[in-house]
Amino acid sequence: MMTIKDKHLKVLSCLVILLLGMLFVPAASASSSSSDIPPIPNVFKGNLKGDAEHAGPGLVISAYIDSKLVGSNTLTEVGEYELAVNGTGQDNGKAITFKLGGVASEPVSVTYKHGDVPVKLDLTFNGDFIPPTIETLSAFPTYILNDGKDFSTVKARVVDDSGIKSVTLDLSPISQGVVSLKSEGGDLYTYDITSTEAGEFKFQFMAANPSGNSVVDKDRISITILRENQLATTFGGSDGIFSPEEIAVLVKNNNVSSGVKYAVLGTYFADGWDRI
Repeated sequence: MMTIKDKHLKVLSCLVILLLGMLFVPAASASSSSSDIPPIPNVFKGNLKGDAEHAGPGLVISAYIDSKLVGSNTLTEVGEYELAVNGTGQDNGKAITFKLGGVASEPVSVTYKHGDVPVKLDLTFNGDFIPPTIETLSAFPTYILNDGKDFSTVKARVVDDSGIKSVTLDLSPISQGVVSLKSEGGDLYTYDITSTEAGEFKFQFMAANPSGNSVVDKDRISITILRENQLATTFGGSDGIFSPEEIAVLVKNNNVSSGVKYAVLGTYFADGWDRI
């Protein structure tokens, strides 16, 4: 027959086993998860010297260990850089080579230290690191139809003493990817944007020279692409109905494409221009 003392001992034993289980489970979990923590990169940042002193946004700085790429970043400020070098424990103590736009830096005595604190390091590069200059950039008209035929023409004047390698427009917002502008001579480049999608869009413009230096503009190419059923609410006033006066204003609006104007006239005036 089990005594009260035996019952207390049995309960106490269960509590001890339960407590030990709670202690060991988190420890095992913490041990297994620690191996999943990614290594801390060796971060370098500082000023760019030499010809790279005026290197601007868009230029890529990269790091190599034993000719293997271990980090790259795009400059966001003129004459400054920040770069995370993602080596391994086996790279500890190995020399790092830095390149800017494919040009190696002047020799520096720096080695990889796995997970070290950020390092302040100025780098000197000599070469052509001045990006092209965007003298003019525009898209006109700014309102077009989404019929895939109406268009807005992008015009850009880009200059660089060393020449221009590429001038592109990122049309990913309307699912057309990156396209090249057509050279019209005299530093002028053009492209006609058409789309079957509707909305307000901004497109990134970029020009690069043969050395790989580039200039980026994310703000100046902005257009609105409209469906026909949006024309009345966009241009017809608060009531969404066109008056002859509103039609006259629309026709004189140079920011509106001829495609939009003809669509409005065709919808609301059977005999078109004679009603104005």
